[in-house]
Amino acid sequence: MPEPRRPSRVSPLRSVRARAVFAAAVVTAVLGVTGGLWARHLVYKESLRDAVTFQSPITYGPSAGPDPVEVHLAAPEQDASLAVAALDRVLIPAVPAVVVLSALVAWYATRRALRPVEVIRARTAQVTASNPGDRVTVPRAHDEIAALAVTINDTLARLQQAGEAQRRLVGDAAHELRSPLAVLQAGLDVALTYPDDADWPATVATAARQARRLTALADDLLVMARLDAGAAPGAAASAVDVPATVARVAGESAVLRDDVRVEHPDGRPLLVLLASASFERVLRNLLDNAVRHAAERVVIRVDSPAARLRISVSDDGPGIPAADRDRVFERFTRLDHARGRDDGGTGLGLAIARELARRLGGDLVLTDHPGPGATFVLDIPAEDLDEDVSPRRG
Repeated sequence: MPEPRRPSRVSPLRSVRARAVFAAAVVTAVLGVTGGLWARHLVYKESLRDAVTFQSPITYGPSAGPDPVEVHLAAPEQDASLAVAALDRVLIPAVPAVVVLSALVAWYATRRALRPVEVIRARTAQVTASNPGDRVTVPRAHDEIAALAVTINDTLARLQQAGEAQRRLVGDAAHELRSPLAVLQAGLDVALTYPDDADWPATVATAARQARRLTALADDLLVMARLDAGAAPGAAASAVDVPATVARVAGESAVLRDDVRVEHPDGRPLLVLLASASFERVLRNLLDNAVRHAAERVVIRVDSPAARLRISVSDDGPGIPAADRDRVFERFTRLDHARGRDDGGTGLGLAIARELARRLGGDLVLTDHPGPGATFVLDIPAEDLDEDVSPRRG
């Protein structure tokens, strides 16, 4: 596996601060030069228009009387040039000075603004797998940088939770794998050590049973890995005849227990559009769980309220305490009375069933059950495809 690429040191000429200083200098220089040229034009133009207005009597012949005359004298062109030159002596040093001052202000402002970003970057770079609980410091100012720090902390928290879940999954999977492997190895070692005294049919039967447990666990781990990767098995939707599908899956479970009963009060065909593979996987997991814990019977009930599909799976087994109703949906969770049984399951069936139910747009819950046993209810949105063409029987 290649080593993660470490962030290289930012080149001073390519940094955000350098770009801000360059942009401020360019804008100030353009504005200064443009303003200076416009000022020179105005000074030159006004100097040429400058005139002196006065009145003086002019006498035309002996009988002529005083007659006021208005005389305009234009300033010479060399005076206008002198005025522009005086302005140039001010503008030439002033414009570069303003450009430098603007660059310094931009450099100082960006330095103060980006200082928390550098602190966040350095702190984030220190977070590794050995210290996943480290977090960056959120600045007091309620600005974009503070929002960035909060987002980074949230991302680190999600990564930490994902890492912890992965470690728990690996540890639980190793524990679940070790149990059937230990039984398998112990039985074979004893049979090989004392081949004449070994009960080979019983040894082979035990090995086959543990192999089936390993196969079921491997299948569940594969499904769980696909779910964690965001890919639901059999996610393509198709038209499903729900009563027929439930009856078929129940018939498969009836191989292990012959008292599995299906109830469909409506009694009519129910054709809905959903992911058939995921739906059947949920049914199988619920039935496998019910068959393992039932004392005498398992009941599956199919109901179809408005735009919903509700399937309940009930058994008359020992039941589930109220404190464990949420815990049974966690991965590798099996109650104590099931943990000691050889056919206690992989501990992933209900977790997979709930995840698939939520992928179908619904949920899987454990409800109150009158008397002994437990009732799991699958509730998903499902529009009856036959509703528009066949009236409901009632």
